Amino acid sequence: MEKEISTKACSFDDAAPFLVKSLAGDEIPLRLECENGVSQCWRFNKGEAHMLTRAESRELVICCFEGKNLNSFVDHIFKAAAHCGFSSIRFHTKRPAILKLLNQRFYLVERRDYEQVFRSDI
Repeated sequence: MEKEISTKACSFDDAAPFLVKSLAGDEIPLRLECENGVSQCWRFNKGEAHMLTRAESRELVICCFEGKNLNSFVDHIFKAAAHCGFSSIRFHTKRPAILKLLNQRFYLVERRDYEQVFRSDI
């Protein structure tokens, strides 16, 4: 039986303390994106994980994700993205430890000095 996952939109101020490693250096522009409705923060399972996303055409962009177990939320994120009409997911990460997990479902599209960018079709 699959674990039920709850997802709730939350403010940048609510999510930011839980996204410290992912935000590193991008706090101001991402805060402005959230305040202007370009990006949105999400809380999973009453705070087990947090995510900051934006939509770019038919692609869901995950700008930040931190939590106890990304793997337990990946299927849920894919289902929600498909339900909302997205055809792909792009995942930005500054956290090298996530790379191994992302390589299972995502492929590397860009490596920058400060982050890696992965994509997966839905």
